[in-house]
Amino acid sequence: MDMIRYIFFALLMAMCHAASAVLRVDSIRFPQQIYLSALVRQGSLLLSPREDIPQNYCAGLDVRLGWQTDNSSGNLFDALYRYPHYGLGYYMGNMNGIIMNSSAQAGFGKPAALYVFFGSPVLHSKRWTAGYTISAGMSYNFNAYDPEEAPYNMLIGSKQNAYIDLSLDVSLTLPLRTTLSAGLSFQHFSNGSYQKPNKGINLLSGTLAYQWNSFRRSDKMYARTAIPAWENMLEWYILSGGGVRMIDTDFDKSNPRSGRRWSCNTISSAALVQTSFRRKFGVGLDLFYFDWGQHVLQYRAGKEGKKDAKTSIADNMALGLYLAHEVGYKRVWMITDLGVYPFGRVGDNPVNPRIYERVGIKWHLSDRLFAGIAIKAHGAKADYVEWSLGYSLIKNRLL
Repeated sequence: MDMIRYIFFALLMAMCHAASAVLRVDSIRFPQQIYLSALVRQGSLLLSPREDIPQNYCAGLDVRLGWQTDNSSGNLFDALYRYPHYGLGYYMGNMNGIIMNSSAQAGFGKPAALYVFFGSPVLHSKRWTAGYTISAGMSYNFNAYDPEEAPYNMLIGSKQNAYIDLSLDVSLTLPLRTTLSAGLSFQHFSNGSYQKPNKGINLLSGTLAYQWNSFRRSDKMYARTAIPAWENMLEWYILSGGGVRMIDTDFDKSNPRSGRRWSCNTISSAALVQTSFRRKFGVGLDLFYFDWGQHVLQYRAGKEGKKDAKTSIADNMALGLYLAHEVGYKRVWMITDLGVYPFGRVGDNPVNPRIYERVGIKWHLSDRLFAGIAIKAHGAKADYVEWSLGYSLIKNRLL
């Protein structure tokens, strides 16, 4: 299968070069700024220094259809991000080379993912570009944990998972509207604790990409645009969010499938100051309702031989205070929150750790209404996926 991917990659390069030469692409009018790329990757599972597994090898192929922005649009955000590129991609991987135990019969299968991506140059010239790309989507077809068929695949418990890819790359533009790129990629697969086990799969890979462009790169593409002066702007919003996570019903750590799913609900409010066209900083307050809190008390009372455990709705609640940070591109904003439980207790069970994180995306549907999706985590370990809908009490003058 890996050989087929490499052959496909080589054939695609040859076909694009041949078509460009034979058809004389300079005389053909294509949709402006469209490009098609194929990317091969080869790497391994990221392990801690104490971990050692019998076999650690993975490979993959990505096909992408993208759009390259330039200064012709006059868009302010494009200029702020040095004229980024974005589009849709499809990933086909092979993780059967990752063997977690010598008794294991197979690895994690041949997953695939459909995703959107956004890339921005950091350094650039007429021919060379160095930058980053962020991708996010949904993956499927994992050989997930199964007590009988895959008992050693303890990293992932579901066949469908969220997909995130962060990469750094250097690109060289060649004649015939082609670009070659090489880079380093970090991939993460997780279901947000919807299905146990969910330690997550983290891959580190080297990448090589071939790209055919419907346009010619030039210095004019990156010509500077005058940025108007910025006046700080206040944002104050409220939102309601929720998700689902799996908790061990009988706290049997030896059986990852012994749990049941519980709801997680949030009411949040935050005040932020937008200090530039693309950054916001602020503080916020979270009120959480986790419906497993009372269950914790009742379970502990039963273990201690107590028949009646006095519980209330307060045992399901927790308060969070957080620092908020957002980075935006047009109507899409990436949120990174760092919070703390000041009282540190949920269901009479100390929250460990007290610190929590939230990383996600917020999409402004109008100048006041927005929707979001985020991963709430503790110590970079996913707690649950949080879907939200919010309303800004102060109208955003940029939307």
